[in-house]
Amino acid sequence: MPRKVDTEQQKTDIARAVWRLAERSGLESVSLREVAAEAHVSMGRVQYYFRTREEMLLHGLRLAQQRMRARVEQRLGRLPEPAGGEDTLRAVLEEMTGEDPDTRQAIRVSVAYHPRAAHDPEVARLLFGDDAELRSFAAETVRAAQAEGRARSDLDPEHESRVIWSLAESLGVEVAFGRLPFRDARSTLRYHLARVFGDGAESR
Repeated sequence: MPRKVDTEQQKTDIARAVWRLAERSGLESVSLREVAAEAHVSMGRVQYYFRTREEMLLHGLRLAQQRMRARVEQRLGRLPEPAGGEDTLRAVLEEMTGEDPDTRQAIRVSVAYHPRAAHDPEVARLLFGDDAELRSFAAETVRAAQAEGRARSDLDPEHESRVIWSLAESLGVEVAFGRLPFRDARSTLRYHLARVFGDGAESR
């Protein structure tokens, strides 16, 4: 068991080295040799865990996405029970705007991978595979609020779901790259959600 834990930690250290290099100089300049130097391990150690550069890069992205999901789940776990759709949606969107430094790093790393998504189906799946489900959830939340008279009846739930997610993603990128303070991003997000759902979450 200790050997397994050590293996996973070393793979995580290598992935974090990939992230730092990608942030500093772009993903295409990341090589096995540079990652080994950044992670303070031998080239042979990196090749032991990852047979190819592509395998290493995919692991780096996969781990970044997993860490992001874990932070979303932690935030959802702090919601009072039972958590309704609007509370859940707000919590996920606020995590996406980059309050946590690790979330900001995950966003920067994901942006570095975007060019590869155009020709690498696995990268595209990791980056965008959940988008349809998330938009569907947002649309259903808008419909539920409309049915209860808490959202404007003239809103198109499908279009609104795209606006909501696009806004959260763009705000998160601005925060992650230091172009916008988190508090301003959160204020902008809450301003828009108030226009859709009113000024409070369901539990208030």
